[in-house]
Amino acid sequence: MTSEPPLSGRRIQVIGVIGAGKSTFARRLGEQLSIPVCDLDPLFHKSRAGGALSEDDARRSVQALVESNDEWIIDGNHWLVLKDVSYNTATDILWVDTPLPLTLWRVITRTIWEVLTIPGVLRRELSGKSLITRSLRIRAKKYANWSKRAETDSRWQRLSGWYGREKFLARVRDALRAA
Repeated sequence: MTSEPPLSGRRIQVIGVIGAGKSTFARRLGEQLSIPVCDLDPLFHKSRAGGALSEDDARRSVQALVESNDEWIIDGNHWLVLKDVSYNTATDILWVDTPLPLTLWRVITRTIWEVLTIPGVLRRELSGKSLITRSLRIRAKKYANWSKRAETDSRWQRLSGWYGREKFLARVRDALRAA
């Protein structure tokens, strides 16, 4: 086990492809650290609960969280809209990089569930906006860029492999116990 602290601060941006497990990881990390978590998907994407906010309203919601808290976790990849709100002020960027078979399994099972429970999802999946296709495109497009950032920006940590998230959470738990 490393003696190096797993986090340099408590303003954390969690990123990763669709199906990487970002939201679950962010929630668990937030529970361990007792800090607020903002899941960007409900703000930016339509869901069972209703429509997404406008881009400006979503940005304002995240900005309010960031400005009213010294500690936070932002879960999602909406950098173009939020670069100056959360990304630039984050102390840690955690890249959840799960293996492709695990990511595909999660996306396929999520897609099946959504097709069975949400009206209109089957139409989306049969169009060019399939969740599975988007996940693969994002992975191919972002992988090289994120790999380079992880090597050059000290705030970045890559949580890779089948158990990368679990190992990181265990390190955080151990650091909290030692403190």
